[in-house]
Amino acid sequence: MDFDATFNCNGKVNVNDWQLSRNGLFYRKEVDNALFSQTDCPFSHMEVKLFDCVMPGAIAMMDLKHLINCMEMQLKILNRQERPVMVSGSCNNDNVNYFSLRRMICEFIVYFRMYMNSIKWDLNALEIVIPEIGKDVDSLFDCLKHFLSTLHSIPDSTLYYAASNIGNKCNQPEFHLYHMHIELRWFFVTLMHSRTTWFQYHTQLEEFETTAEMIINDLLYSTLKIFERLTLNWTVDLTQKTPYCCTCTRELWLMFQILVDSLGERKKTKMFWNIVNSCIDRVLTKNQFQAIFWHKSVDSSLPDCKNPELFCIWIIYHLSLLYGYSNDGVYLQSNSSRIKSNCEQIEKILKAYVCKGGKDGERDELDVELKIIIPLLLDLIINWWQPRVPIISFLWDCFHKRLDQPFLLQTSGPWTLSLEKKTAINILKQINDRIYGKFEHSKESSYGIFLHLIGTFLKKYGMSDPKYWNQIKGRVYTKFSKNKVAEFSESGLYNFISLFITLAITADTNVCITMLDLLPSTHELNNDYNKKCNLIWKGKLACLLLFNERKLSLGSIAGHFTETINLISCRKDETSRSMMINFVDVLSTILAGNEKMDLGEFNFIGGWIDRYLLECQKNRIGSLLEMIANVFEKCIILQVSYSNNSDGARKMLDALWCFVASRVRQLVFDPVLTGDNYKIISKLAVIFTLEAVREPATAKKYKHSAVSLFQHFAASIFVKDIRITLYYLTSILENEEAVQNLKKEIPNFDTILIQAWIKCSIVGYNVSKEDIRILQNYIINLNEIKEIFVSDYDMYEFKNSDEPILTFIISFMKKLNTLKSEQEKHQYNAKCKTYFKNLEKWVMIPITEETKDSELAFWIYRCLGTLILCISPMLYTKNQPNDMLRTLINKIILVPENSTQSYIKQLGKKIFSMIMLGLEKLNVKSDILLQALIRDIFDQYLPILIVEVNSGCSFKVSDMLLKCFKDVKNEFLRTIFEMLMSNFYNISSDNVLHKHSNLITWLIKTLLKEGRKYPKYITEYIIQICSPSIFGCYMKIHDHHPHKLHTIDFINDIIKNPYYEEDKFIREKFQTAISATVQKYLMTNTQFTFEFIRSILSIKKSIIINIFPQIEAIILYAEQYNRPNAASLRFMSNQLKKHMLNMDNNS
Repeated sequence: MDFDATFNCNGKVNVNDWQLSRNGLFYRKEVDNALFSQTDCPFSHMEVKLFDCVMPGAIAMMDLKHLINCMEMQLKILNRQERPVMVSGSCNNDNVNYFSLRRMICEFIVYFRMYMNSIKWDLNALEIVIPEIGKDVDSLFDCLKHFLSTLHSIPDSTLYYAASNIGNKCNQPEFHLYHMHIELRWFFVTLMHSRTTWFQYHTQLEEFETTAEMIINDLLYSTLKIFERLTLNWTVDLTQKTPYCCTCTRELWLMFQILVDSLGERKKTKMFWNIVNSCIDRVLTKNQFQAIFWHKSVDSSLPDCKNPELFCIWIIYHLSLLYGYSNDGVYLQSNSSRIKSNCEQIEKILKAYVCKGGKDGERDELDVELKIIIPLLLDLIINWWQPRVPIISFLWDCFHKRLDQPFLLQTSGPWTLSLEKKTAINILKQINDRIYGKFEHSKESSYGIFLHLIGTFLKKYGMSDPKYWNQIKGRVYTKFSKNKVAEFSESGLYNFISLFITLAITADTNVCITMLDLLPSTHELNNDYNKKCNLIWKGKLACLLLFNERKLSLGSIAGHFTETINLISCRKDETSRSMMINFVDVLSTILAGNEKMDLGEFNFIGGWIDRYLLECQKNRIGSLLEMIANVFEKCIILQVSYSNNSDGARKMLDALWCFVASRVRQLVFDPVLTGDNYKIISKLAVIFTLEAVREPATAKKYKHSAVSLFQHFAASIFVKDIRITLYYLTSILENEEAVQNLKKEIPNFDTILIQAWIKCSIVGYNVSKEDIRILQNYIINLNEIKEIFVSDYDMYEFKNSDEPILTFIISFMKKLNTLKSEQEKHQYNAKCKTYFKNLEKWVMIPITEETKDSELAFWIYRCLGTLILCISPMLYTKNQPNDMLRTLINKIILVPENSTQSYIKQLGKKIFSMIMLGLEKLNVKSDILLQALIRDIFDQYLPILIVEVNSGCSFKVSDMLLKCFKDVKNEFLRTIFEMLMSNFYNISSDNVLHKHSNLITWLIKTLLKEGRKYPKYITEYIIQICSPSIFGCYMKIHDHHPHKLHTIDFINDIIKNPYYEEDKFIREKFQTAISATVQKYLMTNTQFTFEFIRSILSIKKSIIINIFPQIEAIILYAEQYNRPNAASLRFMSNQLKKHMLNMDNNS
């Protein structure tokens, strides 16, 4: 017969592997053998092998004493390993088969148990056997007890390393010694059970219970040794640390659990938990006076535990998991029918824990301990046992007095943001994740784990039975009052908020109302209170979010928010700004998540929007406006689709009209606020306009109308960002019905669009060409625009040009040129002025010091230059100071003195010739105001158009200025020369030349030197108009003035000019000019005149020869009438003659 009955070790216990060893005692039906022993074993017909001796099964029992001696000898061999020999020359154990020793001992015990069980119901056999072997049976039990009592003398290392993955093939004697201990404890308890059957005495049942308690006591001893080695810190997870030395220990605990509970149910003996609790009570109280012993001579008391409460909870937890096994060894987890609760003992342990400093925070490692304990308890009361609130109550006692302590806050993980950085959304998300998400207790504080426990408990049981929630609510609410919450630090407030939000999420959202009532006011701010105030506000907002999540009426709690919002939106401190940012983020989340607008969201739309847009960070404007636009569109859809059931939407629309419409109208005037938000601002403008068309009564109620809104956004000159106008109008045009309705209300609708297209085309250089094309496609179909184009080709070019505005301006000019009657011209002039109305007021808005060199600035000036060049007559009104043309030129070309807009001149320089050519088309001579305008233009631009080069040695004349002299007609050119000489080529009363005279000299010099590049009449005008002024200045300035040399250079340039050589008329004109100068100044400025004559003589002698008779006539006149300087004149004349003769002699 096979009596093999040993454990087969699989090494250390893997908490995720619940498979029992197939070769272990459990699967060899040891539990069944103990509970349901065989009574029909035919020992009389078989042989048994005990201690390597084969003998008849029926009479082997008669030699029990010998067999006991054999067993005792084998145990002594194993017991040599209690204290390993450390001296040299110790005996070699390699030849000892320790597993064989174990197996032989176990076979003997199994044989003995089977034999006695086989005769226990045979009274005759018992009467014969018991007297014969009674004393030997006692010896057997004494021998086993003696061996079992030696457990405490085994080195701790034997317990630590009792596991082996190769099982019974292991050669380590310590391995087999430990496994012998646990095997014999099983067999001993089964023998004690059998013995109660043999003798059927009540005292034997008590002895069985005592034996069971001693065995559990021994198992706890080894567990305590394991516990001693555990490092208890923030990161340890005792759910993953088992109390078993090896898989065999766990198997023994399981077998013992099933055996004791089965016997307890059948024979009303102590249940497993009763026995375990008796043992751990001694650990908990450290009371060893009631310790039980295998032998009085051997101390079997348990060692002191460094943390008895934690140890007790840990061992109860893991023993509770063993109840997940069925009686057949299949692990069913919490679905097992064997599960029995041990809540009372846990409560007893927690009560002791609270009394030992847990409540008052006096324990040194309190939060580390709680962080370890709570996950164990959570698994038990949520997954394994029936719900009980006292456990939660005891844990709550460990926290409520310490909520102010910052170490309760989370210390690691993704939620370790500072309280300042956490938003209301973060807070609610963290709490939701703690309850519903993937919970990692290693990344939470002890308090966070407690909140996870209470939240999970209420989530599972709070709704099914109100008593649980009522009990917890009573325990929690009684710990808080408004005054106590007001005294909380920032940490305390955060922990308070986390608790109440947890309760609200899992049990009753009305907790939020209680929390809102308990939280202090956020109306008053100071430096010490700011952070707390911000956190209080976030807590309140978390309640608002929760109400929204649960689709509860927000109106019921709106009063807790609106007053605060109105207050903080008026403040400019950082705390108030932060509070507003948090509120807006929460409101955006709420409004985005509700499609029906039926929760009273309108209560939160108020005057704060207007103030917030002015005070908030610029990068937050867009998100707020986007939120408003989305809500607006959502409400309109609800109104249109569910008109009979959209009261919330109607109230929201009223709120938007009341508090947002006027602010949107103002936003378009502020380029700083507009920025990248132009599209959403335009979108809101469109929504308000179209809604005003759909519901004019509502718009009128708040003093708006579709007409006023359209004119404001489409035609206002104060709209700083052209993209707003463009996006607004293109969006309007997409709605044909709205266009037709607006046309009915706005007579000049088409004109506004034409003006807007012109504005977009000029100042919208960098904006979407496609959007501008939409506007263009609309106006091209208007009859009044079609009439402007004189040919189909012009129309085609306008449609397909990349620069349609320039084509449009040129087409206006062409059309004007085709008109013959003054009435038609007058009508077109009026139309042109209408289209370009207020141009001067908006055209310069995009140009600043920063943008002066941009492509946009160049484009705008190109358009302006083309406009003045082509249609200046249409913009001009004779002798009217503020006509459109003059106003425009004053704005874009002329810069007032001391102005900061000096950069305008650099842009005006680029279109100077276009301005002059445009003014050429006007009757300048008949308009003194126009003449003054041209004079001012030259006064400001000559220094820019003629600049020094070569360190002031010469000047360069700009092509823009020279272009005027090439392209303008001769009459206008004559006017320019006359204006230049009369205004800028003169001498002041203190004999100082005008500052621009030198510039004009270089202009004339350049024109003369370029020769045939310019028309001949330019040379004629220079001689006729410029010569007298140049010569006159020569006569008035001092001797060494540079103008003396410039005048001689001028004469040289005239004589070298090709037109002078070719044209006798020009030569005569020049000689006449010189002659007139000599006649004018010879009598009054004799010396300078003769210098002037000598200078010309050296250049062109013939000129002086021709005018010499005139000189003589003047001298004779002076002599005849005895003029004071007659003698001087004669002397200088004679000197001149001598000089001329010398020139002849030397030639």
